[in-house]
Amino acid sequence: MSAHAISLEPPFGPRDPGGMAALVDALPDHVDQALARTDAAPWRLPVTDPDLVAVGGMGGSAIAAELTGALWRDALPRPWLVVRDYRWPACVGPASLAVLSSNSGNTEETLSLEAGARERGVPSVAMTSGGEMSARAAARGLHVQMLPSGMPPRAALFHAWVPMTRLVGALGWAPDPAPAWREAASAMREARARLGPAAPEAANAAKRLARDCHGRLVFLYSATGPVEAVAVRWRQQLNENAKLLAHSAAVPELNHNEIVGWQVAGALQRGIAVVVLRDREDSAEATLRLNLTAEYAARQGAAVHELRSNGESRLARLASLVQFGDYFSLYLALLGGVDPVDITSIDEFKKRLAEQSRLH
Repeated sequence: MSAHAISLEPPFGPRDPGGMAALVDALPDHVDQALARTDAAPWRLPVTDPDLVAVGGMGGSAIAAELTGALWRDALPRPWLVVRDYRWPACVGPASLAVLSSNSGNTEETLSLEAGARERGVPSVAMTSGGEMSARAAARGLHVQMLPSGMPPRAALFHAWVPMTRLVGALGWAPDPAPAWREAASAMREARARLGPAAPEAANAAKRLARDCHGRLVFLYSATGPVEAVAVRWRQQLNENAKLLAHSAAVPELNHNEIVGWQVAGALQRGIAVVVLRDREDSAEATLRLNLTAEYAARQGAAVHELRSNGESRLARLASLVQFGDYFSLYLALLGGVDPVDITSIDEFKKRLAEQSRLH
């Protein structure tokens, strides 16, 4: 069946057996729920003046930290590290604050980081829905921000992103983000009416972009800065929801290397869809570079699309792009005939990893 014959109008029924469409539609509600949860149980930090914050996590648990660091990258007074590994960098020590983020509570790498923080005497807090991480935190008396269970970690992004930003506020490193989150939730509800499954394709920018990009390799370009983290989120959602390889890069760095990859126009370049993510705070230099990069990619045969953030506050604008990307990946999954929730590849890899670990 050709992509043009595949409908993007609900109901999706057996095409979305895990209900990802409903989870993406509920993102504004997740913001409200996370605000209420963190109002009722605010962070209790073991240190108020750390020399740095190091957030340990993987996948959907790490991206909330990455988005938080990007949000205030020009304002944070001390380093904010996102560690996607088994071991902490040498700079993480007893004067630091470790945030152990694992939605399931059983992430192998994050459990290793918990042990490393304990051995180094690093003050720690945790964010999880349960599992081994919850048990270890309870045994150590660590404060835990509990996350709701029962959904894929990537679908619970805002449940983690809201408390992550409120941790920054609790440190006094940024103003309380709650007002900006309320703005974001309101704007996301308005966007849901335009981008959600109920909005027909003819008037739905996310469905139209998915249709245009179907069958192509998606490249995500942005300026270095806050939107760069959003591009990472889009890439990961295309991987997990749509089961697609994707790529992200940012100017100015990509103009010093990657642009040469466009130099010889061929079948690969003609099979790429470049999506340029823009924000009103992009610098004049970055805007010019993105313009010229997009023009060059189009000249070399790529299909080029642009998307601008919406909202007043920076947080609301980033949230608007994240929401659009989640819908985009959902619709690409439906066009590709794949279950948006299924992660058989990860499950099989974990099984093989466990088998090999037992042998060694």
